[in-house]
Amino acid sequence: MNKRDILWQIYSAKAFYFLGGFGFTSWASLIPFLRQQLQIQDDHLGFLLLAVGLGALIMMMLAGSIAGRLGCRRSLTIAGLAIAVVLNVLCYVPAYAAALVMAVLLGSSLGLLDVVVNINGIFIERKVHKRLMSGLQAMWSLGNFAGAAFFASLLHLGFYWKIVMIAGAVFIGLCVCFFAPHLHEERQASGKGASLVLPKGKIVLIGLVCTIAFLVEGSINDWSGVFMTTEKGIDISQSGLGLTLFTASAFLARLPGDSLTMHFGPRRLLALSLPVAFAGFLGILLISGGPFLFASYILIGVGCANTVPIFYSSLGTQKDMPVADAVAAVSTIGYAGILLAPAVLGFISRAFSLTASFALVTALLVIMSIMAMRLLRGK
Repeated sequence: MNKRDILWQIYSAKAFYFLGGFGFTSWASLIPFLRQQLQIQDDHLGFLLLAVGLGALIMMMLAGSIAGRLGCRRSLTIAGLAIAVVLNVLCYVPAYAAALVMAVLLGSSLGLLDVVVNINGIFIERKVHKRLMSGLQAMWSLGNFAGAAFFASLLHLGFYWKIVMIAGAVFIGLCVCFFAPHLHEERQASGKGASLVLPKGKIVLIGLVCTIAFLVEGSINDWSGVFMTTEKGIDISQSGLGLTLFTASAFLARLPGDSLTMHFGPRRLLALSLPVAFAGFLGILLISGGPFLFASYILIGVGCANTVPIFYSSLGTQKDMPVADAVAAVSTIGYAGILLAPAVLGFISRAFSLTASFALVTALLVIMSIMAMRLLRGK
């Protein structure tokens, strides 16, 4: 395979990471309009969101086997086109029951894409013998931002929301059709014929590290706005600034993440970056307001940015499980943590305070750092 083909595989992998982030943001942008169209209450909306989450979680369990049988190219093509179609159909569902079915299908498509893009990325890393995962996952963050900007801009210009959603779905479909032929096609059979893959060996520990990393990110995504207004007295007009700074700094820190990992080594890079994240959490816990409080979110973003990419890359070198099964298992464990984290943190907040919730997240960050250093010993 010549250099041009390899470059196209890398470009196509980045495109599908971008589309994954764009697809998730598209769904988030659709939620308020879907709620208004179906005239559903908060509890019914909660079940709709749960349907997406459960669809994604179940498909993540199956994704390793699907990728092993169909290959990354076919799996990602199916997932990408399904996301485009289901987003379009959701604009016209006539009843709540139909929306629930479509939500499960959307979650399944997003979950399949989420796992297989990482399997595909690991295979490409193996082929080129260099780290790419930080840069690839940065494209997911860019897709999130681009999706939000796309929908906000068109809605602000006065376009009808269904037209905007159709435009987003068409964009996803066209990108899938253009980039899919260049995707990596190698297959690695699942270790078992069974569809449900359970983690084993150090994959369990890697899964726990990624789960805490996802929980840390989820705590900022879900609770930072409420935390800033209720605990720190920040005006509601500035409540989203912390999240914005966190996501932007994480994206920027991932861009040079692969080069930094190869230069310092994964263990040394995390030994330098995770204390930065810890300092950031101490800042949001102890600083009452002002620019240093907002700067703390930048520290958290920079400090946590490369943890998940480093451990996803390590799945390509471990021998405990086939790569496809290992990625599926780690993704499933991590996503289960994402689903549970908002409820757990909310329960602690109600029983004690939101500051106590973030103190727990800080303690978990320390535990994750210790686990990470042990898993990366000698690297």
